[in-house]
Amino acid sequence: MVDSFVYLGSSVDASGGNDSDIRRRIELARTCMKSLDRGIWRSSISLVTKLRLYRVYILPVLLYDSDTWTWSVTEASRQRLDAFDQWCLRHILRVPYTAHFTNVRSQTNQPPVSSLIQQRRFKLFGYIARAAASQDHSRALRASTDRIPVDWHRPRGRPRQSWLRTIESDLKPLNPGLHPALRRATDRPSWRRIVETVMLFERAI
Repeated sequence: MVDSFVYLGSSVDASGGNDSDIRRRIELARTCMKSLDRGIWRSSISLVTKLRLYRVYILPVLLYDSDTWTWSVTEASRQRLDAFDQWCLRHILRVPYTAHFTNVRSQTNQPPVSSLIQQRRFKLFGYIARAAASQDHSRALRASTDRIPVDWHRPRGRPRQSWLRTIESDLKPLNPGLHPALRRATDRPSWRRIVETVMLFERAI
C-alpha cells in the first residue's frame, strides 16, 4: 500500500486532505516560474504583458483542480498559496526579497490566489446545482445536503473539513446556509449576484 499517488494530475493522500496536492502544485508552478526567468521575467517586456503571461502560464499550473480543494482549520494552505503568489508578483516586479514592499496588489491589480480559488469553488457548486437530477454528481450533492438521519451519531473527534463545509464557510458573510444556497444556485443570475456580493465582502476584510 502507498500513502499517496498522483491520479489525473492531482496528488491523492491517504489522509484525504489537500495539503500534499497544494505543495506539489506550488513546486510545479515554482519550476515554471524559474524556467521563464531569463526569457520573460527579466526581459524588457512590459509589465502588462508579463502579468498576462503569469495568468496564462503559471496560474493554470498552480490552480489545477483547485475548485475541489478544502481549507484546513488553521488555513495554513490558504496562507501558503497566497505567500507563493506574492513571491511570484514580487519576482515579476523585480522587487528584492530584502526590500520592504507591501503594495504588490495595487501595482499589479492581481487578486489573491485564495480569492480565485473561492470563485472557482462557487462556480463548481453552481454547475453541480444546475445539473440534471439524474446525474451522479447532482445526486451526490443533494444527498450530502439532505437532513441527517435521526439514528445517525457523529464519530468522536474533530470532523473533517469537507468540500461542502468549505462552501458553507465561504458563504458565511451572507449566512444563507447550504439548503437555500443550493436552491439559489439553480438560478444562474441570482447565484452570480450572491457570489459577487460574497467576493466584495472578502475584499473589504
